[in-house]
Amino acid sequence: MTKDKENITEEVTAVLSEIVEDSEKEKPQKGKEVFPINETEFILDNRRYQLVVNYREGFDAQKLGERYSDVLAKYDYIVGDWGFEQLRLKGFFASKNRKSSPDQKINMLEDYLYEYCNFGCAYFVIACVERPNEKTGRRRKKPHNKKNKQTQQVTRKKKNTKARNK
Repeated sequence: MTKDKENITEEVTAVLSEIVEDSEKEKPQKGKEVFPINETEFILDNRRYQLVVNYREGFDAQKLGERYSDVLAKYDYIVGDWGFEQLRLKGFFASKNRKSSPDQKINMLEDYLYEYCNFGCAYFVIACVERPNEKTGRRRKKPHNKKNKQTQQVTRKKKNTKARNK
């Protein structure tokens, strides 16, 4: 009876280990792939980035690729900080960007680090050096005042009808 139990245990163990190996092989890679150019430059999501600050060796290309989201593509700078062995990414705009709010500009980085990051945590700052050419569709200009446009159309119609009647 003990030999049967041992055989069953061995069979179950073999099947379980086979299932675990198969599931590990099938897992797709999360996030984006980072392609290094040199020590400070790399390509991520068809954009060229440069490592500007690497405080306490906080930069990890593999983790950056895993955590990167398409939402971050619109920012000029990306800050990654480590807290409890987790990488957190936050985007910032260039200081000269007029459309962004003041707390989203890179000159507020120090305030962000003091306010939201653990004291003395490792962090890094990367700057977007080159973006892919994104074609934006041209929009037609709309009249500023719809009411004026409608009254212009009505007066044109009246003039045309008067000219026909004469």
